[in-house]
Amino acid sequence: MKKIGILGGSFDPIHKGHIEIANIALKELELDEIQLIPTKNNPWKDNVNTSERNRLKMMELAIQEIKNITINTIELESHSDDKNYTIDTIKILKAKHPDVKYYYIMGMDQATLFHQWKNAEEISELVQLVAFQRGGYEDKGVNIEKYHFIVLNNKPIYASSSEVRNGHIEMLDKCVLEYISNKGLYLDTMISLYMKEKRWKHTCSVANLAKMIAKANGFNEQQAYIAGMLHDIAKEMPYEEALELMKKRYPEYLDKPVAIWHQWLSRYVSEYTFLVKDEMILKAIEDHTTGSTSMSDIGKVVYVADKLDPLRGYDSSKQIDICKKDIHVGFRNSLIEFYEFSKNNNRNIDECFYEIYNKYVVKGEK
Repeated sequence: MKKIGILGGSFDPIHKGHIEIANIALKELELDEIQLIPTKNNPWKDNVNTSERNRLKMMELAIQEIKNITINTIELESHSDDKNYTIDTIKILKAKHPDVKYYYIMGMDQATLFHQWKNAEEISELVQLVAFQRGGYEDKGVNIEKYHFIVLNNKPIYASSSEVRNGHIEMLDKCVLEYISNKGLYLDTMISLYMKEKRWKHTCSVANLAKMIAKANGFNEQQAYIAGMLHDIAKEMPYEEALELMKKRYPEYLDKPVAIWHQWLSRYVSEYTFLVKDEMILKAIEDHTTGSTSMSDIGKVVYVADKLDPLRGYDSSKQIDICKKDIHVGFRNSLIEFYEFSKNNNRNIDECFYEIYNKYVVKGEK
């Protein structure tokens, strides 16, 4: 008789812990296969954070080089918008494959609550229940004995999708992380681990404004949003760490004010930590503070969105409207405003700014 393990969940997103448990179960229970079953409407959660298509793609990427772990879309294929209950899924699977012995795998957190599951007793009669150790959840024994669980001999798993969404990207397979970053998924919460609340709010505001301006100009909204979300990702990097990285990667800019180092460092973190591959996005991040003589349309969008963020405390609505109508005019206006403000307040202006000013304001180039 074929032995198949079932590991269900939202996989929002799939992380290393899911794969680790699947591999442990395959070996320890001598299973022929593990089927990951993404739920359409999880009875334990009110919503998911990204689309079924994205969740499936991330799952495919996570298991692409692993044997005996597959994806079963039985719940996603349901035409009903009702909650997906395990008992219903198991009955369908058993009816289709009566010759298969199923092992239903869950974390110890759910095992301790299993008595609350719909038709818990019937589930335990239809399949072999399996629990794995999760960090922070103790085996209380009551449900384990009552429903005849097998408990896997694993080190407690601490990874969780919610922790990933809150910035713990080390829990992700690199292919999954690359997909997330280049699609702009979860970034609004992921970046919160890298900055204080005030900067986090500013960053989210800039990203949403950049997306709006890009859309109004017919540009790529996703590129603008991702660049906006990551433009300040290294702003609060500790000075010693920033200094070492500047020496190693950007020695030609070491003489620039420390306050603007973050535009280069944010590009670095976006590219090598978050695995962003789009050069348009990376260049926009690199140019967002000082600008450059090679500004892309998306670069201009992020530049003005950062300067005109409504959370900065002044009414920028008129300038935003101009940027939505014509980003090139709005960008030139931002350069003029910066120049006049600096002159009126006796602030030093970097020499590179004059080249930028000459190209986009004096010559009026796009």
